[in-house]
Amino acid sequence: MAESVGDTGQSRRDDVMRLFERPIHVRSVIMTALLVLAVFYTLYFARFVLIPVALALIFNLLLGPIVTRMQRWHIPRSFSALLIIGSFTAVVCYGGYMLMGPAQYWINRAPEAFSAFNEQTQDLQKQIKDMNKSTEELKKAAADLIGKASQQTTIQINEKGLRAQIMANVQWAAGILFMTLIMLYFMLCSRGSMFRKLLLMTRTGRSRRNAVRIVRHLQADIGRYLATVTAINIVLGACAAGVLWAIGLTDPILWGVLVGLLNFAPYAGAAISLAAITLASFATFDTLAHILLAPAAVFALNVLEGNFITPAIHGRRFEMSPLMVFFALFFWGWLWGVAGMLMAVPLLVVCKVTCDHIAELRPIGRALGR
Repeated sequence: MAESVGDTGQSRRDDVMRLFERPIHVRSVIMTALLVLAVFYTLYFARFVLIPVALALIFNLLLGPIVTRMQRWHIPRSFSALLIIGSFTAVVCYGGYMLMGPAQYWINRAPEAFSAFNEQTQDLQKQIKDMNKSTEELKKAAADLIGKASQQTTIQINEKGLRAQIMANVQWAAGILFMTLIMLYFMLCSRGSMFRKLLLMTRTGRSRRNAVRIVRHLQADIGRYLATVTAINIVLGACAAGVLWAIGLTDPILWGVLVGLLNFAPYAGAAISLAAITLASFATFDTLAHILLAPAAVFALNVLEGNFITPAIHGRRFEMSPLMVFFALFFWGWLWGVAGMLMAVPLLVVCKVTCDHIAELRPIGRALGR
């Protein structure tokens, strides 16, 4: 009887202690929320430093195995890293120089493209209005809405100066690229040294072996993914340029580069490139059938690549949940702009592969996949 009374008193004391523990849980939730907000704040306001770091880490996963293989051929890492980065810089500079003229041409024709889009859509609305008079008021409202949108866009282009904005963005991107290349060079030269220093902090040889195994799998899987995606986007851009050249759109190489580059950001990148090609088509061709041919061809290439070619090459290993991809694009695009959208899916794949190779985080990896 005394034991039962003692047990009852002990259980009551435990209940009282749980009551005192509840504010601690609330406090931890508040501290976690503040920590998340602080991380978001840091990611946004330190983006000029963090974007080059993230880009350098991604390129390091892609180019690191090449430098390591060249080292096995008795080529110093510093020389091979300099050769790879120098070749990449030369290609980017030459491509930018060759595309500068066509890009400037289309920037100057942007108001004309919007005007042509407005005129063609008004003609289309008139034809539809003749075919179906019962929806005349709805089509009139749509015509007014399209007319106002095109007028507002033209005013913004004329007032703010699209050329000055483009030059400012190009200078910002050039600064980001320069910092990325410098960081990438030192990462490629010192590949493995930082990891070895971290291994020295582990206590047992088993944990060191597990860490080495995980890092090797990560490097192989992520490097294979990035190389495959890069090759797919190059082929997609080349196919888009060939198709647009056959259709007769001016500067097909420029549009092919735009399609291939923006395809690193699924859905959003395809929508942006499709919108740009549609405006260029309105400014180039006269008939509606000829105008819609270029965007329809690019849309068909994007559908073929996104739904058949890429899933067949990657298989189920790197398949991402469409919801998670869209959320990653929205989050990183809101945080880092166009650079964040281009890095969203590679960062998501890095997170998924990391979670797949760590037993405690595998449920998160499965949630990120299909």
